[in-house]
Amino acid sequence: MGQNQIQENEHIWQWFGLDVSKKSFTASFYHGIPSEAKPEVLTFESDKKGVKRFLSWQKKQIKRDFPFGIVMESTGYFSRNLADLLLEIDSSLHVSVCNARSVAYYIKSHVQHKTDKTDAIYIARYGYDAQPPKMREKTQDEKMLKEFVSERMKLVNMKTMLSNKNNSLVFQETVKINKSVLKELQKQIDVLDKKIEEVSKRSPEMNAEIELMDSVPGVGRLSASVIYAELGSLKQYNCQELSALSGLYPRIMQSGSSLKKSKLAKTGSSYLRQILYMDATQAMSKIPKLKALRKRLLARDNTCKKTARCAVMRQHLLLIKGVVDSGVPYDPNYKQKKQEKSLITA
Repeated sequence: MGQNQIQENEHIWQWFGLDVSKKSFTASFYHGIPSEAKPEVLTFESDKKGVKRFLSWQKKQIKRDFPFGIVMESTGYFSRNLADLLLEIDSSLHVSVCNARSVAYYIKSHVQHKTDKTDAIYIARYGYDAQPPKMREKTQDEKMLKEFVSERMKLVNMKTMLSNKNNSLVFQETVKINKSVLKELQKQIDVLDKKIEEVSKRSPEMNAEIELMDSVPGVGRLSASVIYAELGSLKQYNCQELSALSGLYPRIMQSGSSLKKSKLAKTGSSYLRQILYMDATQAMSKIPKLKALRKRLLARDNTCKKTARCAVMRQHLLLIKGVVDSGVPYDPNYKQKKQEKSLITA
C-alpha cells in the first residue's frame, strides 16, 4: 500500500520519532514490538541534504506493506522548518508535530534521564501509542500570516513590559529613552497590523473565513486573523478539539477520594488566549447569551471570576466556529430563522 493511500482512520504500526534541535535532528524507529536489542538511532542535519539522507535510511527500516508515520514535538521554528522540508520532498508523508508538553510527560513517564537518543526513541513510541493525526501542509500565505502574528506578539509583549517599567523610572534621561523605544515599537506594530491585513486577504478561502469571524461581536479583523494564524481553519476541528487546542478547559486533578481544585489547562498558544480574552470582554456587552452564562456561573458558590471568564471565552470561540461552519455572517436570530425556514419547506 502506498503512503498516499493510507486511510484516515487506519492504525499506523510503524513510527519514526524525531528529536529536533537547532541544526540537526535525531531519529529512531519503533514498530510496536519491543526488542532486547537497542533500536538504531541516527542524527541528521536539518537541511534538505540531511532530510534526504533520513528518508533513504527510513526506507530501509519499514515494511512496505504497512503504513508509517513521522512524529516530532513542537519546538517552534525548528520543528516547523523540518516538517516543511519533509513535506516539500514528499507531500504524501504522514508527518505529525505534537504538543511539546504532552510528549515531555510521556517521555518522563518512561525514562528518568534525558538525552537526544532516549528522546527520539520515546517520541517514536509516543507516535505508536497516541496515533497523532497528519498535519496539513500550510500555504505560503498561511505561513507568512503566522510569522507576522508571531512577531506582533513579541513586540506587544516588549511594549507591555517597557510600559510597566516606565512607572518605576526615576531619571528623565531613562524616561526619555523608554518613551522613544515605546514609540518605535508601536510604529512597528502598526506596520505589522497592515501586513497582517494584506496577507489575510490574499487567499479567497482564508479571507472568507476571517470575514465570517469578523462578523461576530467582539471580534475584529485583526483578532480574527490572529485566530486563523494560530489555529488554521476552524472547520477542521470539532468542539472538543477546539477547546483542547485553545487550552480553555479545566484540568481536573483527583486522587482517590481527594479532589483538588481544577485549573485551566493552558495548552496551546498563550497569545491566542490573550486575544480571546479581549474579544470575549467586548462580546459580553453585545451577546446576551455570554453575559447570562457569566452571571449564572458566578451565582455558584464554587466558581471564581476567572473560571467564569474562561467559560465565556470558550463559548465565544465555539460561537465563532459555528458562524464559520454555517458560512453565514453572525445573526443573533440565525437559529430562529433556520427553524422557520425548515417549517415552511416541510
